[in-house]
Amino acid sequence: MDKNTGPVDKNSDQSTPLSIDDLYRELKEWRSEHDTWLKDVDQWRREQRLVKLILYKMERAMPDQNESLEAHTKAIGKHKQRLGNYEKKFKDLLANTAPQSGMQDSILKEHRLQKDLHLRERERHASFRHAHLAAMSELSRLTRTLEQAERP
Repeated sequence: MDKNTGPVDKNSDQSTPLSIDDLYRELKEWRSEHDTWLKDVDQWRREQRLVKLILYKMERAMPDQNESLEAHTKAIGKHKQRLGNYEKKFKDLLANTAPQSGMQDSILKEHRLQKDLHLRERERHASFRHAHLAAMSELSRLTRTLEQAERP
């Protein structure tokens, strides 16, 4: 049998056979490389779990307010219409050259009502603004966390 007929390292430019020691050393390198690959996979899994957790938190941070925002929009519209009607009545009363007795009390009573309604709408809107800004702030924070997790 020819002495040079044995396993040859296909990755090298050498055409000479490898010794048993070289084969064993290569086997150990493969085993080490496998361990590195498994560590990589474990790291990727941790990163994927982190991303999923962050996405879940992002979804939870932005509450589904479609229905409540729609109701808020309608309430604003109704308030705006009510205020327009009040303003028209107010202008008509001011244009009336012969004020009726008790008209001033009536105007003040209606004005107080409109003011109370307006203040309620203002508070409601401020509440929506606060919730929206808090959600956007949390989304920004989670986005930064996600971006940092992507960096090696």
